[in-house]
Amino acid sequence: MRRALLAAALAVSVVGPGLAAAQHSAAAASAPGAAPAPRRALPQDFADIDLTPTFASLALPGAGQHLLRQDRKWAYLALEVAGWGFFVERRRAGGHYRDRYRDFAWDNGRIQGSTRVDGDFEYFERLAHWTRSGAFDRDVVAPGVQPELDGTTFNGSVWARAVGLFLGGNGNVPETDPAYQSALAYYGSEAYASGLLWDWSGAPAAQAQYADLLETSDSRFRQATTVLGVVIANHVLSAADAYLSSRGKGAAPRVRLLPDVVRGQGWIVAFSIPVRR
Repeated sequence: MRRALLAAALAVSVVGPGLAAAQHSAAAASAPGAAPAPRRALPQDFADIDLTPTFASLALPGAGQHLLRQDRKWAYLALEVAGWGFFVERRRAGGHYRDRYRDFAWDNGRIQGSTRVDGDFEYFERLAHWTRSGAFDRDVVAPGVQPELDGTTFNGSVWARAVGLFLGGNGNVPETDPAYQSALAYYGSEAYASGLLWDWSGAPAAQAQYADLLETSDSRFRQATTVLGVVIANHVLSAADAYLSSRGKGAAPRVRLLPDVVRGQGWIVAFSIPVRR
């Protein structure tokens, strides 16, 4: 009992003065005429910085550096002009090869109908990977749609997938069965109908040439997308450089060409701006 009272007394003697000091400090701060407590200095505000060079560079790389009288404006401007020029050239080349592979497929692989109808890019990719589309309706005389059964054709693979999804792998289901109708609806939405059928049988060299044209077109469009990313990065880098220079902390940025270690092939462009502290 004595030990408990002694511990309580010590706690009061220790906590009490601290609490009293805190209350005294709060009272002193709120007392009339008392000097306000010093505040920590805030970093430089945006209002103290001229953001005109920053926004100018964001709109046109190099413009902010021109306002700041920096010679590296020419590097930003040159990259901007070269980037857009390369982007336009790659897009034009991609469109040129796209027209070529579409015409080539129509002349050499597709089953021509009365009117030419071109599908989307996925359709043309399948022309490069599948030798035959197969028929959409293998018996046009019979009522309804009779799906393609040859699994080595594209349409036949679609029907095989539909049978597995909706019929449990059993294709001997009455056509009146709701499950069969669901499989047929799936087939109708995924298989290619008349007007989009193809057959490269006996012409493997022609299909290989078509695949090369398709890849060439796709690579040109991918390169255009990559260059567009570089152009956008150039805007952001020029704006960041102008902002740091306006604060007196900017230094000449560095641009490096590095191997792409993630994909294991190709190169990446690395931008960096040293910041003085």
